[in-house]
Amino acid sequence: MSSIEQQAGGSAPLRFKVSPGAIWLCVRAAAPVVARWLPLGLRATKWLAASPADWSGWLFHWACIAFGIPFCYMVATAVLTPQLFIPPIDAPQSLVKRGYSAPFLAQRITSSMDEIGRQATVSIPHEVITGNDEQPEIQVPGQELSYTSTVYFLKKVVKRPDVAVHVGITEEGDSYVAHVQVEGGAFHNRQGTVKAASRDDIDTFIRDIGTEAMRLAEPNMLASYLFSSVEKGGCDRDKCDFRQVESIYDDVLRLPVPEQAEWALAGKGLILLTKGYWKSAEEQSRQALAMHAHSAVLRANLAVALEQQQKQDEALKEYRASATSKSRTAETLRLWGDALLHANRPEEALKRFAEAARMRPDFTDNLHDWGEALVQLGRYDEAIDKLSRAAALNPELAPSYIEWGRALEGKGDLRGAAYKYAQAADLDPRNQSARDSLATVRAKEAGDAGKATVRARPPVPLPHEGIISVSADLE
Repeated sequence: MSSIEQQAGGSAPLRFKVSPGAIWLCVRAAAPVVARWLPLGLRATKWLAASPADWSGWLFHWACIAFGIPFCYMVATAVLTPQLFIPPIDAPQSLVKRGYSAPFLAQRITSSMDEIGRQATVSIPHEVITGNDEQPEIQVPGQELSYTSTVYFLKKVVKRPDVAVHVGITEEGDSYVAHVQVEGGAFHNRQGTVKAASRDDIDTFIRDIGTEAMRLAEPNMLASYLFSSVEKGGCDRDKCDFRQVESIYDDVLRLPVPEQAEWALAGKGLILLTKGYWKSAEEQSRQALAMHAHSAVLRANLAVALEQQQKQDEALKEYRASATSKSRTAETLRLWGDALLHANRPEEALKRFAEAARMRPDFTDNLHDWGEALVQLGRYDEAIDKLSRAAALNPELAPSYIEWGRALEGKGDLRGAAYKYAQAADLDPRNQSARDSLATVRAKEAGDAGKATVRARPPVPLPHEGIISVSADLE
């Protein structure tokens, strides 16, 4: 029961009496409003009823405008946003009988591709990965015109077609084989096959199809995802195995796709930076910039290489150039902000992180660096907001938990800080910063607990205090 029901003791429901005086007060309050608007309403009703020819055309035009503006906005947004999707899949009956229908398979493969795209470490421009059934279908009455047909026609006119990854699954002996082909986009007509290890492990087969689809349609995104996976393995800087990643980049560079070659070169430069080959990374970036002079990402790589060689002024100049380039991305803005943070200019860094967030609100690395800058400035509540969002997007990002712990420690919440440091240490046992911070905050907790115990305990008189007081009385 609710608290009100409990107070009533389960008796009959409450009844309210309305007095005539209350009704009279309501009528008096409403009378001026009715008197003011009633004549206008009557005149409008009379006009609408007496002359439909006058208002019907007006109403029709305004209705067209009211529905036309949202429709045009949806069409324009769809035309300017190239999409990557999986059309209906041809699947054998043996799979369909097991519950793997064509729409279900397309949905699962799309989810696998989307997961790869979200976990890529670099914000590479790419087609929006979407399900085939997410396209709204709006038909204009009495016309051979719909939302889908309009978008399709305009995409052909402006030459921004969607990218479709066609998948056909066939039976081959005691296994399945998926034939994958790309239609549209920079990698039009690329093909590949995926063979299932067995008929039983269909989930792995679906993930492999998603990986192959990304290798064919978005190879730079897949390479970035694999790069992240290698880093998460906890390998030493100069011993990380990036051969598979480099192989993908080499495949892209062999294809006639200059706009994608820029990102492949940037990816190869990032591998050199990760391994700590600063001079080689600088030389590789300068050679790449000779071919792609206006590339923001290549200029950002050069800036990182210069910064690591203690060439701070040159590095900041390159960061600024990369962030003001037309091809700038959330990543280039984040890197500039990160450099400003390292140069003890956190206020300027905040502006860059905010710009990056406007371009890509769910960019985990940017949210982390933004939170780190806020911690340095002592704006702990704002920092916790950014860092908690980063941790929600990527629960395995140990540095975000460390900064979160520092924000809580700054607020005086030692227990909460210890918990966050422990989370970071569990995620990355090799992270010395997490272990050191955890030990420090636990020592503070123990010290504070000891002081609190001393303050709570009543003072114990020393043995000689009673003797001194007795002798004083005798005197």
